[in-house]
Amino acid sequence: MSKRSWAQTLVAVVLALLAAGFLQVAGGWVYGDSPYVQYLKWVHHDIPRFTVPVRLVEGTPFSFPARIIRTYGHELNLLVYFSGKKERAVVEGLIGGPIGQPVNAGRPPGKLPTTVRVTVKDQDQRIVYDQTRSSDGRHASSASFVGRQFAFLPPLNEGHYTISVTPLSDVSGLAPFRTELELTYRSK
Repeated sequence: MSKRSWAQTLVAVVLALLAAGFLQVAGGWVYGDSPYVQYLKWVHHDIPRFTVPVRLVEGTPFSFPARIIRTYGHELNLLVYFSGKKERAVVEGLIGGPIGQPVNAGRPPGKLPTTVRVTVKDQDQRIVYDQTRSSDGRHASSASFVGRQFAFLPPLNEGHYTISVTPLSDVSGLAPFRTELELTYRSK
């Protein structure tokens, strides 16, 4: 009798795990990720939307791989993390206020404008995007970070790419803070 109850318990656990997995996949499908895309994101961790820890140094390129599986346009953003009100005030002072909104015209710009060169190479090492861009102000924020936009990448074909970011201005003010580059997709 004890063998039977253990077997029943094992079957019940396996069925519960399968049901949870099915609900996870179905929920992702509702939000636009087909089971195939969900599988690729589970197996590969270089499919956008992802972040990469980075320590930016003026004149030093930082490169990371990306696997594009959908031909959306993509955004490359810098995320600067803080903890506590004092660090938040320092980070917001460096990055600046929100941009692009008329209501924010009175907010001061950041003390640390950035100029970066963003280069994207395909799997054959051909340059498909190369642009130098200046950025000031905040693009996004949350309870733990402030984000600045570095580039809007054009729609890329499916494949493997290498994205390189080279700061062309002094970014040493960000050294005390944890920073990440975020590659995310834009809606159509």
